[in-house]
Amino acid sequence: MTVRKWIVFILMASLTWSIGVSAQTEFPSLSAVAVVVYDADFDHVLYAKNPHQQRSIASLTKIMTILYVCELVQAGTIGLDDVVTASGNAASRGGTEIKLKSGDKFTVEELLYATALASANDAAVALAEYVAGSEQEFAKLMTKRAKELGLKDTNFVDATGLLSIFSGNYSTAYEMALLSRFAMENELFCRFVSTKEYDLKPQNKTIRNSNVLLHEVEGVNGIKTGATTPAGHTLITSVNREGRNLIVVVLGAPSREVRNEESEALVEYAYDRLETVIPKDEVITRVNVPDGVTHLVGAVLPQDLSLFVFNEQDRQIETKVELASVRAPLEKGDKIGELVVVRAGEEYGRMDLVSDQSTGLASFLRRIWNRIIQFFARLF
Repeated sequence: MTVRKWIVFILMASLTWSIGVSAQTEFPSLSAVAVVVYDADFDHVLYAKNPHQQRSIASLTKIMTILYVCELVQAGTIGLDDVVTASGNAASRGGTEIKLKSGDKFTVEELLYATALASANDAAVALAEYVAGSEQEFAKLMTKRAKELGLKDTNFVDATGLLSIFSGNYSTAYEMALLSRFAMENELFCRFVSTKEYDLKPQNKTIRNSNVLLHEVEGVNGIKTGATTPAGHTLITSVNREGRNLIVVVLGAPSREVRNEESEALVEYAYDRLETVIPKDEVITRVNVPDGVTHLVGAVLPQDLSLFVFNEQDRQIETKVELASVRAPLEKGDKIGELVVVRAGEEYGRMDLVSDQSTGLASFLRRIWNRIIQFFARLF
């Protein structure tokens, strides 16, 4: 990689902006046992209730089941068109199911849709056995992958979530938020969890995604529902509005209806407080581009810098600009640096800075002349 010379300067010592008070001023009342509202773009927890409490997670377990199989597909280890023959063990799995029978043949893709949309335990076990020979061995692979992702309070002993914390299957609201963020960055995974309906051809029926919010709430694009007696009712919701990504984790709600209502209330509460700090296309600084026909370009954000504001501290940030050494020709939209967002003295996040126009490449004689001008400019 080419070594770049970074120029760092403070853009604003302290940026404070006026924010109107939303009509809804009180935080939603929550009966769920553990909750995390997570800014997936800036890797920041906006709100938490018992975030690190180890709990049974029910079918949220299938997030790792689906993700692990997707990663194998992307690595070329298995294919979406591979045919899986259901075992008697998979067919006998209870709970939510597509009613597999021993000897039924489905593709990996069909079983992934059944696992994601219908939360089918039998489909998840069939996938696990196809990949690892047994569900137990697959669960070991799931746990190993979780550790690789830095999840220290997560352990899997099955592919479905039917087993509880008392059997060693558990995670936390915080770590499920981290896993969900990682999973939603996987394009293949997203395809499955964001699909509302799917025609399951081997059974000549249409399955509908069990995530009610996916069908009813603006911007929801995943991720997974779950419910068992030890876990209560669980739901992880991924949302994208106005270019901003939010993940809401609700564990241990008393009912499906409460789970959905509290998740939706948290989504709306957060986006009601999404405030634009710096609009996209606003010139942050000017950048000299040697040898360009246009030799001065504006550094702009490709999308708004916006933040979820839950309290007074959220209103206080600093920003810094880090510019890379650039050369012509530049195209409009090319990255030329980064905007660093700082809160309470610590880096909060980064956004790309891009050129607001193309520069072209000056003629050979013009480039010589530019260098002469720059030489004397440095002298004087």
